[in-house]
Amino acid sequence: MFSVSRVAARCVQVTKRSISSSIQRFRIQFEPPYLDAGGPEIPDYPQVNVQMKGYDFTVLEHYGKWVHNTALNMGIDVEDSWATPCQKFLVQTYKPRSTKVEAEYNLQKYVRTIQLADVPSVTAPLFIEIIQAGLPSGVELSVHEHIPEETEVRYIPDLELRNLYKQLHDLGGPSKK
Repeated sequence: MFSVSRVAARCVQVTKRSISSSIQRFRIQFEPPYLDAGGPEIPDYPQVNVQMKGYDFTVLEHYGKWVHNTALNMGIDVEDSWATPCQKFLVQTYKPRSTKVEAEYNLQKYVRTIQLADVPSVTAPLFIEIIQAGLPSGVELSVHEHIPEETEVRYIPDLELRNLYKQLHDLGGPSKK
């Protein structure tokens, strides 16, 4: 004969199965489907130049390397980086109330540029804040949109080649500037 507890246990198992299968058939959605659409598109800055200027070569090189690695660690594409030729200055100080030179200083200003591509507008302010926080003393930082003329500055002009083009032009041939 059947025991009552065995029959009751069997009925409970069948009831549990039927409830779980009906819940799977009639799944209730609590969120509207448009929430899974992906959200708004985040705009990107196409090309951004991070330019660093300073008088101490070693400090500038280390900081430039740190900025480059920080950009890579944040998932920002580093398209290019370059050094421009140093600018040389002669600074003179004069004795008080005279025109005699007291001291002369030869200064060299170095410039390093890192070009970033497709920087998300959400991460750009955070990146700029981080590199400003790590800015060493004596280094000037500027972040701006890429201008094509800036890439021309990094090349040292070949004076001998320019003289040959001038001679060719003087002889009546094509000229190139």
